[in-house]
Parts: sequence; C-alpha cells; structure tokens
Amino acid sequence: MTDLDRRTALALIGAGGAAAALPAGARAAAALPDKPWLYSPEQAEAEAWIMRLERDAEIKALQARIRATLAAGPRAQTLPSAAATLDNAIAEWTRSLIFAEAVKRPWDPVILWTTDDTSRTWLGHTLGGVGTSGDNPDAVYHMGIIEGGGRYELTGQFHPDSRPTQLLIEADAGDMTQPQKILGQTKHLDIVSNALMTDKSLVLAADGSFRITIGGEPDGPNHMAIPASGTVSIGARDMLADWNLRPVRMKLRRLDKVAAQPWGYDQVKALALQDLEGYIGFWAHFPDIWMGGLKPNTHAEPAPRPGGWGFVAGLNFHLGEGEGLLVTLSPGAAQYTGFQINDPWMIAPDARTRQVCLNKSQVTPNADGTVTYVIAKTDPGAANWLDTAGLDDGLAIMRWQQVPAEMTNAGLVRDFRVVKLSDLAAMPGLPRVTPAERRARITARAAAYNTRVR
Repeated sequence: MTDLDRRTALALIGAGGAAAALPAGARAAAALPDKPWLYSPEQAEAEAWIMRLERDAEIKALQARIRATLAAGPRAQTLPSAAATLDNAIAEWTRSLIFAEAVKRPWDPVILWTTDDTSRTWLGHTLGGVGTSGDNPDAVYHMGIIEGGGRYELTGQFHPDSRPTQLLIEADAGDMTQPQKILGQTKHLDIVSNALMTDKSLVLAADGSFRITIGGEPDGPNHMAIPASGTVSIGARDMLADWNLRPVRMKLRRLDKVAAQPWGYDQVKALALQDLEGYIGFWAHFPDIWMGGLKPNTHAEPAPRPGGWGFVAGLNFHLGEGEGLLVTLSPGAAQYTGFQINDPWMIAPDARTRQVCLNKSQVTPNADGTVTYVIAKTDPGAANWLDTAGLDDGLAIMRWQQVPAEMTNAGLVRDFRVVKLSDLAAMPGLPRVTPAERRARITARAAAYNTRVR
C-alpha cells in the first residue's frame, strides 16, 4: 500500500500556538502531494465502505427499527424540531459508527479523518455528514484504535503554509463504538484520558515534524503511556480559529509485530450490525443528561476541560415566533473561541452554507471586546447571528480553548436572555450587517471550509 507520508518531502513550520506562514521561497520548495492533504488509501477505502453500507439492506432495516423507537420517544414526540431532524441524525450516527469500526485494526493501525457533521466532496464522491454529539465545525477530528500492551508511533506533519490554532492528541481506554460502556452517565463529552498531549507540550524536530511513541518504553521526547491490555482509542483534533488554516496530517504505525487478522468490508459490516443500536441509543439519549440536563432557555456555566486546555458551556434554546436568544460572551485570554448551534439530537447543521457557528475570526466584537450573539430562525441583521437552520428548539455549545493556565471561567458569560427580534434595531452598539454583507460572509464560509478537502 502506498505510503504517502514517507514519499512526500515537505518543509514544515515550527512550534507555536498561533497560525504562522513559511516564507515564499520555503513554500515554493515544499512540493505538495498530488492528492488532497488528508488523503490516504485507508481513508478512501473507509469512506467507500460507508457509502456501500448505507445502501445495504440489513443496515437499512436496522436503521428503520431504531428510527421507529426514537420517533415514539419523548424527544421526538415533544419537540417538532427533533422529529424533523431525526432521519438526518440517524444517518450521521451510522456513518460515525462505521468509521469507528473501520479503524479497529490494531495489528496494522490507521488514523483517519472521521467526524464532520458537514458533508465532504472529495476523492471522487460526496460523503454525507459524520456526526456523533456536539461535534465542533472548527475541529478536524482524527481517530485510530490500538491495543494496550502494544508499541506504536504516531508521526505528524504540519501543512507547509499554516498550522492549526491548537492540536490535541489523547489516548483513552475503551472502544468508542460502545460509548455506553466507557462514558456512563457523564454530563460532559469529555472522558479522563490515559494520556493527553497538546502542541504546547509537543517537542518538534528541527523541520517542524513530530513523532510520538505510544506504549512500551519512551523512545524520544514525546511519549504516551497506555494500559497493559484492552482497547485504546487514539483521538486527535486540530482546532481551526480560521478556516483557512490547515490541519495536521498523521500516520499511525505499530512497532512490535503481531499476527494480522482478516479485515475488510465484511468484518466492518458485521461489527456495525452488532453495535449500531446501542451506539445510536446512547447518543440519542445523551442530550437528556448533557451538562446536567438543561431546561429551555437556560445555560450551564463554563466548565474546565480535563487537562486544562480550555472551557466549555452549553445552552438549550426554545424560541417562539419572532424571538431570539441574545448571548454576550467574553473571549477572556483564549486564542480560540467558538459558538455553534446543534439540533435537538446534538448534530450540527451544514456549517458551509449557513451561519450556524462562529469562531473568533468570524465575529464582529463589541467596543469592549465582548461578542454579542443572537440565536434566531430568521436573520435579524445582527452581525453575529447564529442561524438555527429553521429550528425552534435545539442546543448550542460555547468553547474557549488554547487558554493560559491562570485563566478562569469568571465573567465569560456576560448576558443571556430571550429578546424580541423587532427590538434589536433599537439596541445601541449591537454590530449589524446588510443583506449584501451577509451573503458575502456566507460565500466566504463555503470557500474557507472547502480547504479541508484540498
């Protein structure tokens, strides 16, 4: 199988939290591959399996049974917005699970670009959204599976033109295809990692590349310890405070040799049929317990992320005709901030074509540096409008990341209230845009988001 990473010599940028660019001469010397940046043969194979399994009669029959159960449940019965988005949620959860099954090959491991609630058109096909729960449109998520007691290496390289605002790499004991066994009833999306590395602690080589050894004895400056047995999930996320930044490209390799096992479409299908009902059942129920269970038009206080790499808060919106939810946040000292809308199942709408999320590079701040957002079904003309994609009900997530160690959650949420959209015109100091400016912003979103598939 072609080893794209080893046959492509790249000039890479060095460490640092913020985006940086190479000099023009260095960029010219860095020959980009003839495939998209995140391409690998295994990535293309896994996506082909997903699209084939979506058409499989047994998978479709199982989805239909799951749908009937959820459609009769309290969320779909009491929230019209949940009923309207149920089919899409099931489709996204199914693709998410199949990706998680496709990486279950610890004897010959891979790390793939998995979760993205927005569809991707590349490699000669369009893959529908891949959603789990509260997935961040500003993050590029990677996933792999290894086994405790084994020895592995994770190598990475930054794009020659830019790097993400934050890189997080973690090793977690457990199998994410069966979240009910490892996440339990936790009210946050985080689990305590066996090992966590960020770009702040990652030691880079002189050319800006990195190598992390996983398991066994340390072999170099970057090492992650894992349990002596059992399944271990490797997760990485590139945080893009600007969608024109590029994610890290990574490769996962086993160092100690073990016997290969039969692996292919048939094995992935069998695992998907085994795990799909429990997987969807867990994530469909998760909004009921997330952040302690949020009542309509309330929010949770920003909570620290395990490992100290940021803060996260959630809210539940329930809007009547002509209403919006006004939220003013302080960015604090965070290099990355993000605010995103989710449907009642915690699946995000298409971030490319609608303004359903805003990060630090996409907002218009108030005069004092805070940012006032307006969550609404229709465009109220507020610059920082968060489009609910036509939904009256849903959830939203606020994030502060790449933060200094001394930062706390004090004062991060400044205002939170339901307002009449008709009253916003008289609100002094609220940043606004014209319809033409809004159209230009949406057009720019699509162009920037599509850099992920180039």
